[in-house]
Amino acid sequence: PDIDKIISVLPRNSHRTDDLMSFFESWIPGQWMKTPVYGCVLIGGKNARLGKPKHLMVNNVKTCLEKIIEDLKHVTRKVVVAGDGPVPEGLTGITRLPDVPDIEGPIAGILSSMRFAPYASWLVVSCDFPNLSPEAFKWLLSTRKPGVWATLPRPGERENIEPLLAHYDFRSHLLLEKLAATGELNPAQISYNSKVINISPPGRLAAAWKNIDTTA
Repeated sequence: PDIDKIISVLPRNSHRTDDLMSFFESWIPGQWMKTPVYGCVLIGGKNARLGKPKHLMVNNVKTCLEKIIEDLKHVTRKVVVAGDGPVPEGLTGITRLPDVPDIEGPIAGILSSMRFAPYASWLVVSCDFPNLSPEAFKWLLSTRKPGVWATLPRPGERENIEPLLAHYDFRSHLLLEKLAATGELNPAQISYNSKVINISPPGRLAAAWKNIDTTA
C-alpha cells in the first residue's frame, strides 16, 4: 500500500466508530477551508444618471473601486474586476474579466469570475458599497463551513437578500449557471437551495451593506 496516502490510523477497540466520527468532524472542515479565496468587483453598467461610472466616484480621496480592491486584498489571494469600463491608472495591472456574453446584469460578471477560476471560493461585491471594510469581508468568510455553498446576507429582517456583497463557494457555480440558462438574472434566486444561507450581519457591520446610488 501507498503509506503516504494514509491520513489516520484508528485503534481496534470498542470506541472505533466514535473515533472515526471525531476524526471526520475535525478533518472535513479543514479540507473545506483549503479552497483559495478570490475577490471579484463588479463594475458593469453605464451609471449614466450619476454623470460618471459609480466605481470611479471618489470616496475619501480614493475611488470606490480602489478602496474596495484594497479591502479585498486583506482577505483574498487574488482580486479581479469583472465588467467593461475604465479603471484608475494605479489599477492598470489588475486582472480584468469581460462579462459573460448574451447574459445581462450582475450575474454575467459573477459567472465570468467563476469560469475564470472554477475551484476558488469567491467574495463578490458590486462597486456601490462605499461603507465596506475588511471586517465585513472577514465576517462573510466566517460563514464558510461544510454544507454551505453560498452566503447571501439579509442586512435586516425586512430587507431583501443582497447577492452583490456575498460569498459564493465554487459549489454554487452550477446553481448560477442553471439560473442564467432559464433567463433569470437575479443571483438571489439561488436562495431556494438549502445549501445557500441568508443570515444577517452583526449590527456593527450592517452599514457595509448600504447600497448607494446618489452622488451625495
